[in-house]
Amino acid sequence: MEDTIHAIHTIHTIHTGRFNHAGCLNTDDPEWLAGATRPRIGVISNPLSGGNRKGFQSVERILSSYRQVFHRKAVDPEQVTAAVRDFACRGVDLLVVNGGDGTIHAVLTALFTTRWPHRLPVLALLRAGTASMIARDVGLRGSRLRALSRLLDWASSGCGAPSIVERPVLRLEGAVGAQPIYGMFFGAGGIYQGIEFCLNRIHRAGVRGELAAGLTLGRFLLAAVGDDKRTIPPAAIRMSLDGMAMRPINALVILATTLERLFLGIRPYWGSESGPLHFTVVRSDAEHLLRAIPSLIRGRRSRLGSPDRGYISHNVREIRLLMQSGFTLDGQLYLPDPQRGELSLRSGGQIKCFRL
Repeated sequence: MEDTIHAIHTIHTIHTGRFNHAGCLNTDDPEWLAGATRPRIGVISNPLSGGNRKGFQSVERILSSYRQVFHRKAVDPEQVTAAVRDFACRGVDLLVVNGGDGTIHAVLTALFTTRWPHRLPVLALLRAGTASMIARDVGLRGSRLRALSRLLDWASSGCGAPSIVERPVLRLEGAVGAQPIYGMFFGAGGIYQGIEFCLNRIHRAGVRGELAAGLTLGRFLLAAVGDDKRTIPPAAIRMSLDGMAMRPINALVILATTLERLFLGIRPYWGSESGPLHFTVVRSDAEHLLRAIPSLIRGRRSRLGSPDRGYISHNVREIRLLMQSGFTLDGQLYLPDPQRGELSLRSGGQIKCFRL
């Protein structure tokens, strides 16, 4: 899974009735959020994720005290899919993901391609990965052990005030096999190369978490400022936003996300439109990089960070890309299939994430 899975296998899509008349996922709140009933809880754990490799027994000890919780271990996409389908049959309505971004990516793909009774479950995401970027935005606060204990205590006693965070989910088509895959963060260009560098150099040195992400960001910012094209070779792409004609661009960084914060709290998107996907491109010939980037990674418009100077950011509904270079979805690395043509990114629906 995280750090070990580099492809999602084809999963057969089952059409369901969980979409409303507008084509969006039904998001009616379940009764247990108001305390009327108790949720049926399922936990998917990846014991090989960055946060679980050491100390997974502590998770098992916590769960052993709550016999009514269904717990499944899953370290690859097939196991995740099997667990999700089992939980669907059992009527689980609160699904806890104890794994990293790659595990969440596999869970989202399984959820959106599996028949589910009534509505999709609410997700509770633990910070159990190497970076846990998704969980830091929409998951439970604190360490995975404290967060899991807090959630299970609430489920038993009803004490506490839960809340729900909603986010759109990215649907990526044309990547792997015939079926779409789902996630929350897409990156190419320097982002793809940065993840490779982090996996091969930073993690092997024993550095993990947001510190590893920060060191990688610093390394690649220095390379970009120094116009080091060996470290960050420009990605030649053709892109179309919201149905416009394809246009060529040499990109330093390409990203699309439905998250509101990335690692270290950065939010490098500043579009003003109402689309569900944050999309940002920094061209390889971007000007004043050292001066423009500090404000742009915080989501603040800058007179230096304008489209004519190489900085493009919009909130869009659909992105189409033609590219030969690699890309990432939630930390998992992919190479485009030249036989499949363009990649298509759009919103695949909404998820609800549990907060306590």
